[in-house]
Amino acid sequence: MEWVWQVRFAGVSAKLIPGVNGCLLVGANLATTIAGRSHPLRAGAESDREFFRTLRSQADLILVGGRTFTAEPYRHTPVPIAIYATNKLVDLKLNPIARVVSGDLGDVIAKLQNAFGGSAKILCEGGPTLISTLIAANLLDQLFLSRSTLAGDSDFFDVNITNEMLLASNSAVLARYLKH
Repeated sequence: MEWVWQVRFAGVSAKLIPGVNGCLLVGANLATTIAGRSHPLRAGAESDREFFRTLRSQADLILVGGRTFTAEPYRHTPVPIAIYATNKLVDLKLNPIARVVSGDLGDVIAKLQNAFGGSAKILCEGGPTLISTLIAANLLDQLFLSRSTLAGDSDFFDVNITNEMLLASNSAVLARYLKH
């Protein structure tokens, strides 16, 4: 798999492509959480919130891992949300349009695509384990990384799995990677 990078500055609109798009906020030390949540990192990434809102507005479906769904506030989402989980212990009461999906990740992605006519814009909001798994399985078509100026304390993102993709240097810059 070969990746190319393009640096996107704040204010440039993000564009999802048909397929699986990933977005992830990483800390200055590549951690994705502080005390188990990504929200505290947003204080060091001011442009991040609006950028991710723009991505969400284009998505047909949001995909997250079970731990991300449990830790983050997914009570209201503008589109259906699929939670990729290996167990059924995820509490869906908070979001009536959320569904748990499991099994082979390639099969799950194919079923999700087929549910939307085969050309869905799926937005995977992580976490780092799910994003890394999608990259390793060659299932991620585009990745947006936003880097906070704050350091996190857990759930580190392994940049080696991205073939040493370039990371943005501060919160004003977002990096976008396309699979070729």
